Amino acid sequence: MSKTIDLQIEKSRVLIDGLRKNIESLKDKGFSTEELDRMSAELDELKVANDECDQVREQLSQKVKKVNGILTNVKEKFAEKKKTIKGYYPQEEWIRYGVQDKR
Repeated sequence: MSKTIDLQIEKSRVLIDGLRKNIESLKDKGFSTEELDRMSAELDELKVANDECDQVREQLSQKVKKVNGILTNVKEKFAEKKKTIKGYYPQEEWIRYGVQDKR
């Protein structure tokens, strides 16, 4: 769970608990048990949604690692083949083998 969301849930729960304990003195200020129940339900929704995001982040992290591994492999093979062409053929012929740069 992200630290920001975790802290918000904790602070909100403490606030809701405090408000519930003093609901009688707060009713004339527009507070109601129903409203506190809705706020508590929103916190539950936030926790569920954040847990889902954490799962997606983990899946994405694994996929990114896989992609980066494949990319590294492709780059290494490309560089190896390019180096071979540059080592055996003069610069004027590199383009014939698909080596585009002339460095």
